[in-house]
Amino acid sequence: MFEKIFKIENTKNLFQINIFGIKIKKVKKNKNYNNYDKLTSREWGNLYNINMVNSLVNSVATQKYSVWTKELLTLIPNGSKTLEIGSGSGQSSLCLAMRGCDATILDFEQECLNLSKLAAERLNVNINTVCCDASNELPFKEKEFDYIFHCGLLEHFSEEEQIKLLKNWKKYCKTMISLVPNASSLAYRVGKRIMELNGTWVYGVENPLLTQIYIFQESGYKIVNEYSIGEEDSLNFLDKKDKLRIILEEYIKDGRIQKEFNQGYLLVTIGV
Repeated sequence: MFEKIFKIENTKNLFQINIFGIKIKKVKKNKNYNNYDKLTSREWGNLYNINMVNSLVNSVATQKYSVWTKELLTLIPNGSKTLEIGSGSGQSSLCLAMRGCDATILDFEQECLNLSKLAAERLNVNINTVCCDASNELPFKEKEFDYIFHCGLLEHFSEEEQIKLLKNWKKYCKTMISLVPNASSLAYRVGKRIMELNGTWVYGVENPLLTQIYIFQESGYKIVNEYSIGEEDSLNFLDKKDKLRIILEEYIKDGRIQKEFNQGYLLVTIGV
């Protein structure tokens, strides 16, 4: 469906992006525009490391939370035992720990964990960190966690790998919360593609999903809910002067884009 409304014309030095047949953007061509692979652990460590600690601590202390942290704080009760797989900055787990959760963060890159640990020290909260590959058996007991969650992980893997990962994690939790980029989000999809074309996309291969229901069911979960969040956040993938952003921003503000239109940046799927 998305491909029917979003098209790219490839010329010698430029890409012309069209939405519903309307020309909205010219993008200067980058020679590596189709050359995106999974990031290595070191590459993720370059994105999330202790150089970010001041901004991370400030965001938690002033409650300037990401859209996924806000959502997780509404979904996970205070005092729960939680595991975050693929930490990024670790903001969500830090906030959960501040609300009395027994929070553990798992990542395959020690630099990411070092960031979360240092931020926890400065915020005077306790978190546990584990450095290992989440595709392997994990060093935890069966159903040890009330909630396992991840914010932007499965989209870096194939469908077969996604099912394998979810199956592996199921034995360690009572409830799984998976947040991935939403393939129905027009602003995110267009903005991401513009950055890929001009060479400014830094997250490697990232395949957004229309739904996670099938892969959850194939992995043995019963679906509790699925919905999208972050309509306004999706606009940040577009330049402030981008025509599409201006239109969507107006439509979101005046209510013409409603929740059921599924234009949130992130797709949230909950299973047990």
